[in-house]
Amino acid sequence: MTEDSSPQNPWRDRLSALRNVLPVLRILWESSRVAVSWGIVLRLVVACLPFAIAKVAQYIINGIVSVLRGNGLPVHFWHLVAAEVALNILMGLMMRAIDYSDALLADSYTQYVSVRVMEQAAKLDLTTYENPLFYDKMERARVQATDRLVMIQQMGRLFQQVITTAIFSAALAWASPWLVLLLAVGVLPSFLGETHYAFLGYAKNFRQTPAKRQMDYLRQVAGSREGAKEVKLFGLSKFFTERFQALANQIYIEDVTLSRSKLIVGGLLGIIGTLGYYGAYIYVIFRTIRGGYNIGEFTFLTTAIQQASSNLQQVFSTASGIADQALFLTDLVAFFDMKPTVVSKPDGLPAPRPIRSGFEFRNVSFAYPDTTRTVLKNFNFVLRPGERVALIGENGQGKTTVV
Repeated sequence: MTEDSSPQNPWRDRLSALRNVLPVLRILWESSRVAVSWGIVLRLVVACLPFAIAKVAQYIINGIVSVLRGNGLPVHFWHLVAAEVALNILMGLMMRAIDYSDALLADSYTQYVSVRVMEQAAKLDLTTYENPLFYDKMERARVQATDRLVMIQQMGRLFQQVITTAIFSAALAWASPWLVLLLAVGVLPSFLGETHYAFLGYAKNFRQTPAKRQMDYLRQVAGSREGAKEVKLFGLSKFFTERFQALANQIYIEDVTLSRSKLIVGGLLGIIGTLGYYGAYIYVIFRTIRGGYNIGEFTFLTTAIQQASSNLQQVFSTASGIADQALFLTDLVAFFDMKPTVVSKPDGLPAPRPIRSGFEFRNVSFAYPDTTRTVLKNFNFVLRPGERVALIGENGQGKTTVV
């Protein structure tokens, strides 16, 4: 995908964009090693707790059934009840600790990456600032620097969801491989649908970047103190307002069209996921009625189906979200990879202090990259030490280029 074209191949662009995840993880680690480490440890513990709670609940229910059948209360019954209470309390505390760790990490990441963007912008050549495509890329990079916190949180959730899904799926596979197959077949269509529409959303945002930049410019010029005199003097208020409204309506129509399509198609695909879930649920009911499972196992398996189905959907959805969020990071990573073309040579001579002879231009010509118009052509002048020269001309005539 080039910087002047919109995305064309959803799957190719999405897979290619996954390369952006590693640089972002590196930035994340550099921003706060302590917060990242604690987040991993806490999520690892929380990922295992639902299975432990469900397993303890199985033994508690079997104990109750034993009492109802007149066989007496198991010896460790109340210990199991206390353990389930303790595990749920631990779950709540761990979730709060994760939220706290994420908040610290978000603040550290936002500050760190914002400084990186500012430092990178200061290194680039002035000529890049005359290119509208560069401005689009820098604007997306600036927004992505702070708006991709969602992806950072999604990566943490994905780590947790994968572990929980693997544990419950293993338990279901041990009971019957058909249970895992039914859940996977039900979830896959929804995953593909969500992925498709997430990519369409990225393509839409990419396409809308120039229009949104124009809207920001119109909003600033028409409503700022600096532009108020010119707006009133030349009667530009109506022109700016109508232009802004036209761009806003264009974006609104595109947003509504995509949202409506996602609502209809996503709803239909969601029905398939529901059928897969209840197919597994009915299978467990049938086996229990036939004597294949006791009440405790039935309760555990239905909980495992619910947890595996929910987490499997979340894994697909989160993974899709990360892949599509990674698309948005393309410009941020590309922005950090940009190198200035005007650099001091390692063996370059230092400029004399004070300046002895001044600066001389001899037949200097210049054109901006990707343009054919020559800004300077055979330009000659001398700036002597201590001399002050004013450069006067219309916009785009090369004054800044000379400087």
